[in-house]
Amino acid sequence: MNPSYRYRLVDGVAVRPERFGGLAYNYHNRSLYFLHSRELTDFVSGLDGDLPLAEALDAFRRRHDLPAEAGEAMLKSLAALETKGIVAAVAD
Repeated sequence: MNPSYRYRLVDGVAVRPERFGGLAYNYHNRSLYFLHSRELTDFVSGLDGDLPLAEALDAFRRRHDLPAEAGEAMLKSLAALETKGIVAAVAD
């Protein structure tokens, strides 16, 4: 995962908030993934490819008053979600 790339939620993936965080469902392969926090769920739901990932994550952290460590943890989770086909880099 490259923080200078723009990322978005993959077409055919739905994200639903839950008390524990959230669920991401991939309609293409019928896979269900658990998102471990509400912050991660909100961030993934809003990924639209407009900003580079690092900028989008920094803006999200500032809006939600989250520490830098939270951003690092979210970046690791996003890398895992990329390998599972939930988020993808936007082609220019």
